[in-house]
Amino acid sequence: MTGTGGTGHDRADRIAVSRRAVLAGAAATVTAVALGACSKESSTTGSATTSGPGSSSSGTASTAASVAPSTAAEEEGRYVPPAHGGSWETVDAADVGWSAEGLEAVARLAETSNSSTLTVLVGGRLVLERYFAGSTAESVQDIASCQKSVTSTLVGMSVERGELELDQPVSDLLPVGWSKAGPAAEGAITIRHLLTMTSGLHPRRLTRVAEPGVTFDYNTAAYQKLRPALEEATGSDIDALSRERLFDPVGMSPLAVWEPRPDLPQFRDPTGALEWGLKLPARDMARFGLLALRKGTWGADELVSAAWFDEAWTSSPAQVDYGYLWWLLGRRQGARNRVPEDWVAALGAGDQKVFVVPSLDLVVTRQGAAAKEATEARSSFDGDLISALLAARA
Repeated sequence: MTGTGGTGHDRADRIAVSRRAVLAGAAATVTAVALGACSKESSTTGSATTSGPGSSSSGTASTAASVAPSTAAEEEGRYVPPAHGGSWETVDAADVGWSAEGLEAVARLAETSNSSTLTVLVGGRLVLERYFAGSTAESVQDIASCQKSVTSTLVGMSVERGELELDQPVSDLLPVGWSKAGPAAEGAITIRHLLTMTSGLHPRRLTRVAEPGVTFDYNTAAYQKLRPALEEATGSDIDALSRERLFDPVGMSPLAVWEPRPDLPQFRDPTGALEWGLKLPARDMARFGLLALRKGTWGADELVSAAWFDEAWTSSPAQVDYGYLWWLLGRRQGARNRVPEDWVAALGAGDQKVFVVPSLDLVVTRQGAAAKEATEARSSFDGDLISALLAARA
């Protein structure tokens, strides 16, 4: 990440730490909301394929129907789970090329690293699902910056509908003053710049510090302008838009919701705008990961084209391991040797994670509090979890 000054960034860092602390506090007190329909999809007893021997010491596992891979289409990864309330199929680790013992080691790592939920999907089926520290399949959590990859997908849907263009100035959709850069500088910033974290705006002050498109600077405040821009372009609020185009089509639960974050200084940008968060239970995070794994196709329905994901997972000229609001972990400089190049991720504060690896037909989600150091997105725990997962390959 490129720095932009001494004392300004020092203050920005203090604000960021405060912001992350609030998100971490929210993570530590995961909200459990019980709905009648949810009870059809989960319980606190373990199933044969989602928990191994002695699994009670590694959290609870949600129940699901257990099957072995069957048809050729399913072998190719076409299985998708039914809508919320239906029974999500599971599969034995050995049947899909994984080690049950290795996955137990992944579960132990998660449990001892402040995790509240963990899911591992292979071919769309659950091969591991665990809940820790009192969490259940009905627990919801602000997924922090993992939401950015959800927004990326919504932007792709809007682009393909002709509602907005990537090189369209943000100022076409938002009134003057959406930043603190002044009208001329604002007018040079496009939707693409917000997607690639290359707006040239200071990440906390929203003042102009660089030419747009030149410098990568992880900037949540600038990213948050995509929500009102999408709402203006589509004529729909973010929650209704997501529900219509994404949440309902992939069968997410009624628990999935966008809402303003707490009205605290660290969640207001210099223009006075309040950040929004996205709250999801673990299985809804997994559904989004599975849609990404299938590059926009859910069953027989194409919600967004594979071409969009190919573009979104292409390295930004300014940052080799970042695309359109997705982290490209397999392309990260210094990545561990065995990490597949197509390993991409949605990452958020408190180590919220959605890993997507098409070459392994793999989706992994993790919720909880920060495993180690508090960060906005990337963390050293990424490497720990990736290493444990790779070691679990049979």
